[in-house]
Amino acid sequence: MRIAYPLYLDVPMLTSVLAALDDGLPEGGPLRALGIDLEGRVGAGLAATAENAIAQRHTVASLFNAARVRLADLVKPIHVPGDLAGIEDGDFVALSGSLVRNPVYEFITVMERLFALSAEGGEAATTALGAPVPTETRQMFSALRSELDGSPTTAATLRGDSVTAVVNLQRGFLRDLSLDDLRFGRVRVLGKAVGTIPAGQSWQALSSSLVGHMVSGAFRDAVLGLRAVNPESDFPLTLAVEGPALFVVPLAVYV
Repeated sequence: MRIAYPLYLDVPMLTSVLAALDDGLPEGGPLRALGIDLEGRVGAGLAATAENAIAQRHTVASLFNAARVRLADLVKPIHVPGDLAGIEDGDFVALSGSLVRNPVYEFITVMERLFALSAEGGEAATTALGAPVPTETRQMFSALRSELDGSPTTAATLRGDSVTAVVNLQRGFLRDLSLDDLRFGRVRVLGKAVGTIPAGQSWQALSSSLVGHMVSGAFRDAVLGLRAVNPESDFPLTLAVEGPALFVVPLAVYV
């Protein structure tokens, strides 16, 4: 099996998986030696030294590789839409594709830029937004950004050749990773399936946010306005994930 390097690793989940495979954490095992407890806290009882930090980081990555080998028979690879037919909630799944940040962030960035251009008298932005933009609308977009920034999780999108997944990442494990850095490369995701989107149905990225519901109409109107300004263009941003697709809680994002 090819050696993997985890860019994102849910250490508590890894700890739980290894503990389940070993019927608990042995007293003399590597997790105990690194100060990793049953809740996945790293460094418990160890001195905060550079040597311990390096050992923890690289040994945890090694343990992930060991876990991949031991989980191989339990993991269901997802390559084509037909592979989703046998997936049940809680199954380990493996997918690959391009991982990009929550599309709502792209949505906010576009709208904030349109606000700025409209304030400067930009014709396209003015036509798209139907200026002047009410102060309340700007405030709602600011509230939406604050809501996303304050959430402990972020829903990234993994787009494969023929299957899409919504990957719910915990911000606490994104300390050394910018999702924008992965935009033009392919990564692999290993995690637990927690739901599917059937063919012919869709999931709206704004659906999980109360503020998002309030501003979704403004975004729709802006897209229609931009298309009216330039009918030949295909506005690339979409906030919908079309089925068939999968919801995943990731153990790791790796290369």
